[in-house]
Amino acid sequence: MARTTQKKQGATKRGAETRTRIVEAAIEVVAEQGARKFSLDAVAQKAGISKGGLLYNFPTKAALMTAMVARHVDGFSRHFQEERERFASEGHPDPLMRGYLETFRFHLCRKSRPPSGFLAAIAEAPELLDPVREQNAKLMQTIREGCKDPGFAMMTFLTLEGIRHARLFDVDEMSDAETLAVIDRLIALTDRGSVGDTGARTAPQPG
Repeated sequence: MARTTQKKQGATKRGAETRTRIVEAAIEVVAEQGARKFSLDAVAQKAGISKGGLLYNFPTKAALMTAMVARHVDGFSRHFQEERERFASEGHPDPLMRGYLETFRFHLCRKSRPPSGFLAAIAEAPELLDPVREQNAKLMQTIREGCKDPGFAMMTFLTLEGIRHARLFDVDEMSDAETLAVIDRLIALTDRGSVGDTGARTAPQPG
């Protein structure tokens, strides 16, 4: 019985490692070739496995791309939690939003822009955005329940989402320096612990 359990655990671990290797290979392929030229054959070659092995783990291109988006979301969420805990330990007046701003600043302004063709992939497979929707829903609930100033927090969230989507649609006319200046201004306001007379301190609840 113990040997059977160990075999199952070993198989599960190997399967997880294989899926991780495939997702990492897919991210590299998109970074090198763009989403328009993204193919399962290219990913299999990059990962060093057969196409059949890839399809066993990810039966469709959409399933693989969803896993890629989920990996990005998970990485962002882990980084956000680390930053939130760090600012809380330092006694920041609003560690949630300060941590979110720091995480957003790092991921958006210190890393590459969204890969070319990603919008086309989303149009073909809207479920790619499911992990993003889940992340945003959790964040909004956290803002409603845990922010010192939910109204300012929502304003900040919408500002950052505007920056993110302008870059995704490739219609942003701001330089990286200008974008950083906006984010740093929001950080400065958050560090003050108050944004002045902003009106109601309670965020509206969804209808």
